[in-house]
Order: sequence, then C-alpha cells, then structure tokens
Amino acid sequence: MFKEPEDFIVEELPLYEPSGTGTHTYFAIRKRNLSTLEAINRIARELQVSTRDFGYAGLKDKHAVTTQTLSVEGVTPERVLEIEQPDIDVLWAERHAHKLRVGHLRGNRFELTLHDIPHDRLSLVKTVMARLVTEGVPNRFGTQRFGKKNDSHLIGKALLKAEWETVLNCMLTADALQADAVARRMQRELARKPAERVITSIPHRLRKLYLSAYQAHLFNRTLAQREPHLGKLIAGDIAVKHSNGAPFHVPNPTIEQRRADTFEISPSGPIFGYKMRIPTGDALTLETSLLANEGMRFEQFRKVVGIRLPGTRRPLRMPIQLHEVSATDSDLGVRLRFTLPAGGYATVVVEELLAGMEFSHRINF
Repeated sequence: MFKEPEDFIVEELPLYEPSGTGTHTYFAIRKRNLSTLEAINRIARELQVSTRDFGYAGLKDKHAVTTQTLSVEGVTPERVLEIEQPDIDVLWAERHAHKLRVGHLRGNRFELTLHDIPHDRLSLVKTVMARLVTEGVPNRFGTQRFGKKNDSHLIGKALLKAEWETVLNCMLTADALQADAVARRMQRELARKPAERVITSIPHRLRKLYLSAYQAHLFNRTLAQREPHLGKLIAGDIAVKHSNGAPFHVPNPTIEQRRADTFEISPSGPIFGYKMRIPTGDALTLETSLLANEGMRFEQFRKVVGIRLPGTRRPLRMPIQLHEVSATDSDLGVRLRFTLPAGGYATVVVEELLAGMEFSHRINF
C-alpha cells in the first residue's frame, strides 16, 4: 500500500511552544525512514550526551517522513542546530525550562498516499471516510506498537509475571544476537549474573516499551470485545470527554448516551496501572474477566523492573478531522489528509477504510 517513505507523511502538532529560557533545548526534526529512538541514538552520539537526557512527546513511524519535537538537556540551541545526520534535518531549536514528556502533543497531521486503489473507487473512499468522521475510528493501538516480530507485548507480560526465562527466550533469538547490541550484551552477562539481574540491565526505555506494549494489548482486547458498538455506554463505564480528555464515572448510561451519540464523550478502556480509574458494574466485570483470562491481577500493575505503571483510561473511539480525499496524478492511487488526536494511529484509519470498502463490495456484489 505504501511504496516510499514519502507516501506516509506525519507532522506532530505540539501542545505548547518553548518558553525561550531554561536548561532544556526543544528542537524539531524531520526524519526519513528512521524510528524516533534511532534518531535520538544518532543525535546523542553526535552531541556526546546520554539518551536519557532526551525527551519526546510520542514515537513516530519509521517507514515514513515525520516531523516531531524533541528535547535535550544541557546542550545549547546553537549546538543542536549544527547537527548533521543522514536523513535527519533540524528545523529549529529553542530553550525551555522542562523536559518534553510523552503525551505532550495536541495530535498529528497525516498525509497518506495509498497506491493500487483505482480512481473509479474514489467516491467509495469518500463515503467510507465520511462515515468514520461521523462514527469515529476504533482507537486501537496499531501493529507497530508490538514490534517487528509482534512479540513486544509477550515480553511485557513476562516481565509483569517475573517469568525471566520467557523474557530471555524472546529477546535472545538468533536474529537478535546478530543485529542487536543489547541482546549480545545480555548474553555475555548471563555467564556471570542471574537472569533477573541481566533483565534489569535492559535499557530503561526498552523495558518501558515492552510493558507499554502489554498494556496496549490488553486495551485492544477490551476494544475488540465491545465492537462494533464503541460509542455505546454500559453500566459502570468510565467515559472520557473528547474536549479535554477528562474521565468520569457514568452513573446512568441511558442519560449519558445522548452525549455519546453527539460524540461529546466516549466509553473508555483500560491502560492498566495503579492510578487508573476503575469502573464498576458490567464494565468492571468485563475488565476483571479479561485480566483473569490472562492470569493477571490489577495489583500487578504498579512498579515492574524499575518501571512505574500509573495507567490511565483511553477512549474506545477517536474523532478524525478529514481535510482531503483526492486522486493522485498517477493512474492508481488515493491521497488522504487528516488529523488525529494524540495517541491515534493512522494505520488503523487505513485498516478501517479498506475494511469498509471491502464490506461495501460484498454488499454490492
């Protein structure tokens, strides 16, 4: 579907502008065919600082052209502007008082080119996209959240359950030992350290990614159980206001459903953690059953291998602002321009579009 990185263009929309003073430097980069963490590693090596000194609002796709803001502590804007790395352009740099944190963004603007869609299906694309605007897009996490081998959530689950051998078996594969410096270092350390000590030496960001992947997996499973009625409230739900992200308990689903029908609010699913608001009634039964089937308990989501898991609630559906649906200049292809809130996956929009087109084809057939 996407042939070149330029087919998937992402622009991060910042939550606020840097103040101009402080020990941190905020800077925007445009990267091509690089993950956010790969870009940070390259920049850290050039600046000769630790990757721990960097902050980012969100991880951006690798196989794409993406623009996003990063922060680094203790490096001047002038030095940041001198960075020279292949496939990375620094667009601006300014001082700020605080480190950039995950989630500190308004959303992301996307421009996608979908190849192999005939121009005579453009009207159908517009119809399906219009429906997504009205009904919302399932707010599930995209497959990229779970790693190249689709096993990051399995490693995260094993970390939560202190199943150290499972973690090692997943991480120390033959492919990983050939290509991954972290895996090679872990294998060397196994000769003189117990497994638990080796695992706690995994870089902090990587441990956090694995645990976040498992949280995302559990959310996706919750969402799947409530499809296709993602806007329907049930007893005991925690709903989320789309205007400010505030969660609140729903005492009477019948009354609040009117607000859900106008897309003011949506039901939410769990990002399990010790600060997460816990539902009641039918919603609690659903989430408790999910954990039981996984062999997990609420209490396990506190602090794991040095990572705190506060948790939160995530809306089951997300609004989409549609800017453009047009045919490309070539014989085949459609261009989409739209904006999603922070945490939304454009790949999920594409999946829903293709599924809607396939459904319409079956009905017409």
